[in-house]
Amino acid sequence: MPDPAQHAAERQAAVQLAVQRALNRDLQPGEILVLGRTHEGRAFRPSDWAERLAGVMSRFRPEGVGHAEGHLCYSPLCMPTLVDGVRAVVVSRELADVEPMAYEFVLRFARDNNLQTVEACMLELDSPDGAGQQPAGGRRVA
Repeated sequence: MPDPAQHAAERQAAVQLAVQRALNRDLQPGEILVLGRTHEGRAFRPSDWAERLAGVMSRFRPEGVGHAEGHLCYSPLCMPTLVDGVRAVVVSRELADVEPMAYEFVLRFARDNNLQTVEACMLELDSPDGAGQQPAGGRRVA
């Protein structure tokens, strides 16, 4: 019979790997990833929660950003995505500037539903010899 503690540790390691992959390819500084997985590792339901949440947030966008034909489309400040098969939403901190209550709603939604969140931030990279390879500006998203 499998050890429940080992199973939980393996599940947590898989979630951490999925988050790391998302950080490496999707998140930009000032963005928050809300994963459709609880802190206990269970999938969040309903399965279309990310699209629903992003749909509610679709009207909140930077000034002058809209769709030319007037079609309903997601806001660039709150976009649904998939991270290794797990539904997720990428939320920009800029949403707080456009509509603070909408930004708080998304964060409260994640907290109330016990969803895992990851925040992208800028890190200063200092090499010991000062000659290490750094991205432009000496920063990277982590």
